[in-house]
Amino acid sequence: MSNLDNKNKNLLVENIIVFFLFTVFLVFNSLKTLSKIFTYGIIKKEILTTKSNLGVDIKIKIK
Repeated sequence: MSNLDNKNKNLLVENIIVFFLFTVFLVFNSLKTLSKIFTYGIIKKEILTTKSNLGVDIKIKIK
């Protein structure tokens, strides 16, 4: 009985570790993507047209 409880606890700990690593990976990728978006025009205040004076430019990548 004790051996079965230890296996369940180990499985739970392994699942928590995998979930934590996956969450850290997703947060890191989303912050990296957001930093790329904000460095292309929103912070730089690039002007798209002379008529509208928009301060936003989004870089479109086609792979």
